[in-house]
Amino acid sequence: MSGTSADGIDIAAIQIDDAPKPHVRILPRRAHYDYSPELREQVLRAAAGKIMTAYELAALHGALGDAYATAACDFIPGLATKPDLIALHGQTVAHLARQATLQIGDAARVAIRTGIPTIDDFRSADMAVGGEGAPLVPFGDHVLFADRAPIALLNLGGIANLTLLPTDRAEDVIAFDTGPANIISDLIARRSGQQFDAAGGGAARGRVDEDALRWALSHPYFGRRAPKSTGREDFGQAFADQLADRVAQRGGTHDDVLATAVALTARTVADALARETPKSIRWRELAIAGGGAQNATLVARLGDAIAPTALRTTDELGVPSASREAVAFAIMGAFRMWGRANTLPSATGASRATSGGAIHQP
Repeated sequence: MSGTSADGIDIAAIQIDDAPKPHVRILPRRAHYDYSPELREQVLRAAAGKIMTAYELAALHGALGDAYATAACDFIPGLATKPDLIALHGQTVAHLARQATLQIGDAARVAIRTGIPTIDDFRSADMAVGGEGAPLVPFGDHVLFADRAPIALLNLGGIANLTLLPTDRAEDVIAFDTGPANIISDLIARRSGQQFDAAGGGAARGRVDEDALRWALSHPYFGRRAPKSTGREDFGQAFADQLADRVAQRGGTHDDVLATAVALTARTVADALARETPKSIRWRELAIAGGGAQNATLVARLGDAIAPTALRTTDELGVPSASREAVAFAIMGAFRMWGRANTLPSATGASRATSGGAIHQP
């Protein structure tokens, strides 16, 4: 799994049975492989919509495929048995809701080098039947957490994604992107030569610029109802630059921009949770995962914003927070190999469920 933050490759391993309600066992081995600085810069260029030739994009597709294959070949020997399949999300470089989506990273190279069938391109089938092509992780969430309903789950990656399970029924799942999570803070941190705001330290030192926050909250995306999805096309470099400029114009510091970015995430998550919660439902908890779960300032602000709902990490529920998305795509890969639907139309807005993913045989 490689997410919007474009910081590298997360790998997890599961065992799953082909039952009507599959049992999932998450294996203890998991790993993260950083992109090389050069590869990350190329990925960020592509994802930001910078001008690239078709030759450059094709070369990046191959380079990512090699990076995925190398990571897989390093990871697999540490497992007790050879996997039956590899599920590869790829690196999103463009996502135009209900129009087109592009995840790159040559899955054929992974299949050939590992000798294991590899599945990629999970989003296109959903878009072909009118869906947003996102979010897809809620399918895995339903498999993993339906027995804990009513429960809300939040992934804090580059983008924040909510999954709401008011009941244990798949058709009742509500899921959508709330807006930016780490992506704005990461872009701001890069201004000072940092890859991210470690543990939210800068945000903790800063003060929220309420005028800049009001401007950010006026973005039309926040007023839309679910299902919906977003990415760098809405909350990328241009948005981060405008936020930083507004704070600076009022005499604010770099840390104040980080504090305002964190406040934006906490506020939009809390607002979306309140707006989309079905009547009569009281959430047992909001379980968080993703890189943002390591940002102590963001977690504290979020806890305040959603009170009195309990806030905890998915680690406490048996799913490593750093691996939740990788685990979800592993589940989707298994369902694809079985020929079973692996999407939720209630989450993506598609006309029907599909069995998404292209299978590459070694």
